[in-house]
Amino acid sequence: MIVAAACVPQAPLLIPGLTGGPVAEVDDVRAAMRDAVDALVQHRPDEVVVVGAAPATAVYPPDDPTPAGRLAPAPGRRPRSGALPVPLAVGRSALLACSLPWILQGIDHRAPAGACCRLGRQIAARPARTALLVVADGSARRGEKAPGYVDSRAQDLDARIGYALDTADPEALLVLDTELCDDLLVAGRAAWQVMAGACEGTSWLARTLYGDDPFGVTYRVVTWAPR
Repeated sequence: MIVAAACVPQAPLLIPGLTGGPVAEVDDVRAAMRDAVDALVQHRPDEVVVVGAAPATAVYPPDDPTPAGRLAPAPGRRPRSGALPVPLAVGRSALLACSLPWILQGIDHRAPAGACCRLGRQIAARPARTALLVVADGSARRGEKAPGYVDSRAQDLDARIGYALDTADPEALLVLDTELCDDLLVAGRAAWQVMAGACEGTSWLARTLYGDDPFGVTYRVVTWAPR
């Protein structure tokens, strides 16, 4: 059963030591991520399942190496070193100070909403008290310096995603358009739809800890707790 959920960004800059030094632009994100993990722990889960986009839907080894370099590979590519997909590495790094066991669950970034929802339901059916840590970004087309340059549609789509997260509305996440999300480089679409499947049928209270686009990519840190 899902006892709490949180979503955090998947930026490789958030992996400690990956850039060779602190990056001031993500200090607030790091602080919000720590608060989000603390919020999960307060619900006394037996385990944390980390969900993030990956080349294939699978559970990844917890001791796979951290990816090298500050830029993430494309969502559908595994790092050449055989390292963890970046979202799962970010999630793992967020849990290093946590004594709970974790599972690194990748979801194929191309998976349709139905497959994502089914995986979420499977996670929710686990007998343990499970906390969900979803690692996901919004559009990477928020400005001229963004990885995908600027696209005027990004503002509206990110607003809809933000509203779904801020109001704890799983259904609004499940109806996200896959093609539009791909066009706007929304790397977190599949992971958020897994979250939606895992959290459907329960009334949640959302708390938004961070929301901004410091590098032209939308980052959000949000927690969901049962009402």
